[in-house]
Amino acid sequence: MASAGPRDTITANQLLLHTQGRGIYFAFIILSLPFVAWISVPGLSTILGSIIALLALRLAVGKSPRLPASLGDKELSPKLKRAILGGGVKFCRGLERVVRPRRTVWMKWRAARAVNALLIVIMALLLALPLPSPPFFGSNALPSYAIILLAVSMLEEDGVMIWVGYVATLVAAAYFIIFGALICSHLARWLDALWRLLERTQ
Repeated sequence: MASAGPRDTITANQLLLHTQGRGIYFAFIILSLPFVAWISVPGLSTILGSIIALLALRLAVGKSPRLPASLGDKELSPKLKRAILGGGVKFCRGLERVVRPRRTVWMKWRAARAVNALLIVIMALLLALPLPSPPFFGSNALPSYAIILLAVSMLEEDGVMIWVGYVATLVAAAYFIIFGALICSHLARWLDALWRLLERTQ
């Protein structure tokens, strides 16, 4: 994909237009790059996470990779453009050192591609959650790692690296499940304490 200057207009659908076919996986990668750091970016993650989820859902059901005009044809802000494009080439060159076509039959199955795309949808929805850091360090990073690994494995049809993507997906899911359990536990204790306090005041 050609680089863009600071004054060039870029929309999400233009990014997809310039990354046709299997390039949708490259779109997943560059949209996830701003979150590889261990610091949450709630506003940005909600926007890009939603875009990734919509695209991956269309991929899962076999539709063309395009967003609704209200979202996909809206010009990206300079800050968002820099976050998406900045450092992307270096990062992808690093991935090329370890990812290569290791073709397995099942990676080409339509059902397998649909399941992998649905995993990206789930990770993108977790990425889109507006969780600040602290205390939710890694709430953006872990889903982004999973999305990048799944996408690059599907792009290169790497039947070995995809398993690393599955592990990253499980780690990200476990992270949110553990935090969810902690939140529910604290909420239950708070409600119990509130109930006891109300009983004493009667």
